[in-house]
Amino acid sequence: MKITKYIFTVVVVAGLLAFIVFHVIPRSSSSNSVQQQDSSAQAADNGSAQPADHSAVPSFVLMDLKGKEKQLQSYKDKLILVNFWASWCGPCNEEAPSMEEMYKKLHEKGLVIVGISIDHHVSQVKKFVQQYSITFPVLLDTSESVASSYGITGVPETFILNSNYQLIKHVIGPIDWSSPDVTSYLAGLIKEEK
Repeated sequence: MKITKYIFTVVVVAGLLAFIVFHVIPRSSSSNSVQQQDSSAQAADNGSAQPADHSAVPSFVLMDLKGKEKQLQSYKDKLILVNFWASWCGPCNEEAPSMEEMYKKLHEKGLVIVGISIDHHVSQVKKFVQQYSITFPVLLDTSESVASSYGITGVPETFILNSNYQLIKHVIGPIDWSSPDVTSYLAGLIKEEK
């Protein structure tokens, strides 16, 4: 019985280590979008990053919290972060304060964040926005049609786009957006857009 328990513990620990090595620690292969052009991009990958092929992402038209239609093309000549989230998502709650802090630092320099909530109840979205004092645009995808067109597998997921609406990086999971390394990486991308 003790050997079975020991083997089970070893398997669980090995599985956790494998997860950390393959999903948390930045990879050094050139196919990882974190390794594009700038080594500071490596620090921006606390979540799992997907390779960027600079293809155009799907456009969308969604309602904001004031009932006005907004489309992706409303945000011109900026570095754009499209962040899919939900109020019931623990990691989204973790990530929101750092995203707002980063937005306040970089918005005037040329960054826009478009938060897209997949919540089904607008009241929950408004409560979340108020709780975290979110000032960036928040749009409603209650049918999850835009989330589906982007192929998200969960929340939070963030798509970093250039001013031509092409994918630079796809981040799966929460990261600390206000960390100096991430802020520096995004500031560098903003400079490239000018």
